[in-house]
Amino acid sequence: MTPNRTTTANNEEYRFFFQENAANIFKHHDREVIDCLQRRKISISNIIPLDQVYNISVKIGKNIPFKSVKKLALQQMEAVGEFLQYFQISILGQPTSIFQLHEIEIKIDKIFTPGLTYEGGKLLISIPDSSLPFQSRYLSDQELKNQWNKGNHLSKKSLSRKAWWLLNPIGEFRTNLRTVLWQAAQKQILGIDKLLLKFGLIDRYDRSEQGSAQPSLLFNQNPPPQDQGVRQNPPTQDQGFREGAIALIKNSVNQDKLGIDLEVVLKDQDEATLGKLLGLFRQNLADAGQMEELIEAGALTLQQAVFHEQSEIDIKMFGFVNVGNYHRIDVSLNISAGYLKKYVELIPRKAVIKAIQFGFVNVYTIDDITVNPSFHGAIKLYWETAALEKSLQELSLVNLSEQSS
Repeated sequence: MTPNRTTTANNEEYRFFFQENAANIFKHHDREVIDCLQRRKISISNIIPLDQVYNISVKIGKNIPFKSVKKLALQQMEAVGEFLQYFQISILGQPTSIFQLHEIEIKIDKIFTPGLTYEGGKLLISIPDSSLPFQSRYLSDQELKNQWNKGNHLSKKSLSRKAWWLLNPIGEFRTNLRTVLWQAAQKQILGIDKLLLKFGLIDRYDRSEQGSAQPSLLFNQNPPPQDQGVRQNPPTQDQGFREGAIALIKNSVNQDKLGIDLEVVLKDQDEATLGKLLGLFRQNLADAGQMEELIEAGALTLQQAVFHEQSEIDIKMFGFVNVGNYHRIDVSLNISAGYLKKYVELIPRKAVIKAIQFGFVNVYTIDDITVNPSFHGAIKLYWETAALEKSLQELSLVNLSEQSS
C-alpha cells in the first residue's frame, strides 16, 4: 500500500505544480492578448481571460519520474501558451462554434515521435520521453501552428480534414474574412464619428459608451419647454444632423438584403431616436462576437455551395475493366445564427467534368473538394447591413415579421 500512496502523492504534487504554472502562463499571455486586441480596437469588455476559455493539463506515463520530465513539460507548456495567445488573437478573442479549443492535454510517454490529436474541443499533444536527448523533445509554438493549420490533428479519413482550409478558425480563409469585415466596420465607424463630431456630439457619445450607458445620452433628453400653443421649428443644426444621419445609414447598407425600406422607417424618426440608432449601429459594427457568427455563417454557406454545387459529371468508359471514384464531401454542420445567412452572397461555381476512356483497364479519381483558399474571393458578407438590422431591432423600429416580409 505504501508505494501506491507514494505514487498518488507524487501525482497530486506534480498536478498542483502544473496547474500553478498554467495559471502563470495564462496571466502573462492575457496581457499580450489584451494589448494586441485593443490595438485592433476590440473593446476590453469583450475579451475573455484565457483561463476562462482554456485549460492546460499534463499527464506523465507510468514509470516515468516527474523530475526527469519536469523541464520538458514546462517547455511544452510555454509553447502551448504562445500558441493559445496566437489562437485567441486570430479569432479576435471571440468563441467559435466549430473547432473551438477548450482543453489542451500534454502527455509525456514512451513514444517515438510527437503528435497532435483533436476531439471534442480537446487537443492532445503527445511528446516522447527518452533517454536519448535527440528523441526527447517538445513541439514549439510554430510547430503547433503549422500542424494545426495543416490539419494534422485530424484523422486522415476525417471529412473535416478535406475541408480544413474552410473550417480552420485561424486559417487563411477565415482570417482574411475577419480582416475584410473589420476594416469595413472601422470605415463605417469613422463615418459615424465624423458626423457626430461635426455636430458636436462625439464627446457625449464617448461618455455614454465608456459608462456602458445607452446611446440615448447622445442627445439632451430634457429639452427646454416650448412656448404654449406654438410649435417651434427645429434648429437648423438639428435638421442638418437628421438629414446627415439618414443619408449615412442608407448609404452604409444594402437595402435589398435588409428587406426594409429605410426611407419609410427613418423619415418620421426624431433626432434623438436617430442618435440612438447611430450609437447602436456603431456599437454593433464593433461587435466582434456577432462578426464571428457571420464569418461562420459565410464559411458554412460556402461549404454547402462547394459540396453541393451543380457539377456536370459525364464519364464514358469502354473496356473490360472500369473503376470510377468521384468524391463529394459533405460536412453536416448547424449554423447557430441562421438569420445571418441572408447576408452571405456567393458567386456560383459550376464544374464541368468530362472524360472518355478506352482500354482494357480504366481508372479515374476526381476529388471535387480540391479548392484553393483564395476561394474567399467568391463570397461577400454584408456585415454593415447585419449590424444595422440588429440596431433597428434593439430600438424596436422593425420586427422580425416586417423583416421577413
